[in-house]
Amino acid sequence: MREPLSYAIAYGAAEAALEAARAEGARICVAVVNRSGITKVLLSDDGVGLIGIETARRKAYTAAVTGVATSKFAAFAASPAMAVAPLHLVDGQLLPVPGGVPITVDDDEVIGAVGVGGADAETDERLASRALEGLKHLLA
Repeated sequence: MREPLSYAIAYGAAEAALEAARAEGARICVAVVNRSGITKVLLSDDGVGLIGIETARRKAYTAAVTGVATSKFAAFAASPAMAVAPLHLVDGQLLPVPGGVPITVDDDEVIGAVGVGGADAETDERLASRALEGLKHLLA
């Protein structure tokens, strides 16, 4: 098993997402959690409200504990198979909304996740993915 998510990686991911958002004129919150869903870094830009902050945290949590992007998890959560086990009964922290992506290492081991909130679902998802692009040199 790899070492846990370091602060340098978590902060690097959060900064990459925030910088990408600012370049687009978006104001977001970005949360980075470890593999257990515990918050390592939370950065919120000026003007982001409580909903943006909470959704960022819950998207990161969902991506970390499920090991998949929240957009993919949202499709699974909407499937008939989940009708017998609604998400709020499984884990009230899960949020099946685009904007969360797992941070993985070479062997596809999940070491954490990034969640973005505050913009629309498509923008949140794109910015979370941009955060991962900015981490390639730290994950080597």
